[in-house]
Amino acid sequence: MMLAGVFAPPARGDMLAIPLTTASAHGLAAGLIAVGAIPVGKGQFDGALVVRGDRERLAWPMIARGVLLLAAPDFLCVGQGGRA
Repeated sequence: MMLAGVFAPPARGDMLAIPLTTASAHGLAAGLIAVGAIPVGKGQFDGALVVRGDRERLAWPMIARGVLLLAAPDFLCVGQGGRA
């Protein structure tokens, strides 16, 4: 149960966007910006991005695109202090 809370994206705030296919990775930043997300840094996984936004706005467009949205705990992010 607690693990689900760690990985569930917040209603608003930092989220980790993980493309599930090569096609979903193409133009990911532009697609996220188009639905109101603000890129914050890179994720630990190849092609993943940390973004700030509203889950209600991001969830369905990203799911349709093949992008998984998770909470953005520091251990899944890179750079100083967990953020790039």
